[in-house]
Amino acid sequence: MGGVGRRATYTDRARASVRNLIAVDAGDIMTPDLSFSKAEAELAFDALNVMKLDAVTPGEADFVFGLPFLQMLASRLTMPVVAANLVDPATGERIFAAYTVRTLAGGLRVGITGVIDEGIKFPTYIDASGFSVLGAEETLRKLLPELERETDFLILLSHMGLERSTALAKRLGGFDLVVVGHGKPVLKKLERQGAAIMLATGGEGQYLGRVDLSLSASGEIVEGSMRLVPLEDAIEVHPGVKDLFTQYGLELTEKERDKKR
Repeated sequence: MGGVGRRATYTDRARASVRNLIAVDAGDIMTPDLSFSKAEAELAFDALNVMKLDAVTPGEADFVFGLPFLQMLASRLTMPVVAANLVDPATGERIFAAYTVRTLAGGLRVGITGVIDEGIKFPTYIDASGFSVLGAEETLRKLLPELERETDFLILLSHMGLERSTALAKRLGGFDLVVVGHGKPVLKKLERQGAAIMLATGGEGQYLGRVDLSLSASGEIVEGSMRLVPLEDAIEVHPGVKDLFTQYGLELTEKERDKKR
């Protein structure tokens, strides 16, 4: 089960059938496994372009080859990398975007921001002198007034694990949807923390989380449903992902092979 190839196919099909689709990733696109190569890392990020995501927040695993390499990969993406609390320690400037706004058909403005847990452990062997992680809650409290002015519906990509993301959503308010990364968290049904719907899809790319919402003109949730979509082998691997493996001269992984019965 799983793999970016099946995720790309499912996302394409959903985009064709849904009027307004927002597709995001809450980080750990790479892996700290010692066998993981730079070519595999590049392929993984190029696959995000095949999926045509709207935003991504990096996790600590995405720093396995250092910040400059991650910045190079981010520069090749067709979607913004959002990390509101990741800054240059020398200048205090954000390394990636604080947030992005997408205006949907009908005029609804959807804002997407992201944070990394300030207590998270990055790979010990990388040079971490080029970045600092500010307190996520403090950062978001300062940013929320601007976000609420600029948007009608707010999504937080929280690379903080389920427990800390849940606590953050309760204390802050302001967010309509919180997508959780880090630690393979999973929620199997629609859950709310305050006003926010929580989404967590587990690890290893086996599932995709789908939330279907009907919204009022002002961005209020009228009704909604959530489900985990198992990326089973009945879903074809996207040809664009197969092409990437060919371009990089890499063998298809177990998850990217078509094994339909």
